[in-house]
Amino acid sequence: MSYKNISHSNQSFNLTKSIINQQIGIQLSSSSQYITKGKSKLLFIIDYQYIDWRKYFKDKKIFADYDIHIEQAEFKEINLSAYSNNGILININIYRNGIHIVRSFRPDFVLVRQYVKDANEDWINIILGMQYGAVPSVNTMRALYNFRDKPWVFAELLKIQRRLGVEQFPLINQAYYPNYRKMFVSPPFPSVIKIGQAHQGLGKIIINNHYDYHELTSLIEMSKCYSTIEPFIYGQCDIYIQKIGHNYKAFKRKSLSDNWKANIGSVVIEQIELTERYRLWIDEVSQIFGGLDICAVEIVQSHDGQEFIIDVNDCTMQLVGETYEDDYQSIAKLIIHKMEIYCRPNQELTTVTRISSFDELKEIAQNKPFHDFSNENIQQTSHTIHTEDTFSNLKKAFNEFFSNMLS
Repeated sequence: MSYKNISHSNQSFNLTKSIINQQIGIQLSSSSQYITKGKSKLLFIIDYQYIDWRKYFKDKKIFADYDIHIEQAEFKEINLSAYSNNGILININIYRNGIHIVRSFRPDFVLVRQYVKDANEDWINIILGMQYGAVPSVNTMRALYNFRDKPWVFAELLKIQRRLGVEQFPLINQAYYPNYRKMFVSPPFPSVIKIGQAHQGLGKIIINNHYDYHELTSLIEMSKCYSTIEPFIYGQCDIYIQKIGHNYKAFKRKSLSDNWKANIGSVVIEQIELTERYRLWIDEVSQIFGGLDICAVEIVQSHDGQEFIIDVNDCTMQLVGETYEDDYQSIAKLIIHKMEIYCRPNQELTTVTRISSFDELKEIAQNKPFHDFSNENIQQTSHTIHTEDTFSNLKKAFNEFFSNMLS
């Protein structure tokens, strides 16, 4: 067969493959298409698609001449495989603007902004795979795993309170029940019962008397979830403290809809002064689970001025107030700073994601050598494997077809 005939066959095959892609609505692409054009590192962001993270990293570079390429997907669009000796391979299967896109790549760094576990979702298997593949991230995969259940987090807050004292760390009183069978003693009323793991006001209810309480325990029996009970605080407002790297903010949040949940319905949010007391609380929380680079503390302020810490959040926290765009920029700066430490080219990695505290990064950079997993080379092969798996039978059929036709 002449070279001309081979070229014609390849062109025919590529044309047919393109037509099939259009018919079934799938676009296959690879990170190697942009990696080979120059030096770059790949940042994988797990977040809802209504946030476009590319604009916050536009024209940003690390190591002076390395571009930052962004891949973004939601947990439901992700699959992966992790190898003890070869890192992690991410596969995303997404729909954007009516196009079905399939991509495979190996991330150099990961930012998680979507809840790992919520009322009806649990993506902990993805976190396990990323930890298995030793991919550096914000927050660390260890921290994300530990935030899977709120009672587990509350236990860490109790450790802080025992060390600092109730006055210095006023954590709300709480009772934990693994199931409904131990809930035969009615709590003081009114109380708030939280069932299972949920966010943004879900899974919470006020109980005003023992009749309502015993009715609710039957629902907890059906749900087969753990629950916590804490006293209801007649609050005049909520206080929300957040920390992004070295950037601190405090907000006052008050409901306009007379809802006891200050994050439900219409609310007024006002940025307030970050007091030393608030700074102490957020700094203490940021040290749990090996260190949190992004976190928030929620406080309820009663009508007599008392404050009670009721919840903490990790890097999946909400950004509140009118300065949220500045917060996105702060997260981007934090990620760039950490990528320049954890994604250094041609050096040996020894700590991976085990040390995450932002305050420790300078010490790590000075004392610890780092290794680049040569993701550029791996990325170039990952798409080839993916494409051959997808079209192997089709390609074989077309080769036999053209061979018979040309002969």
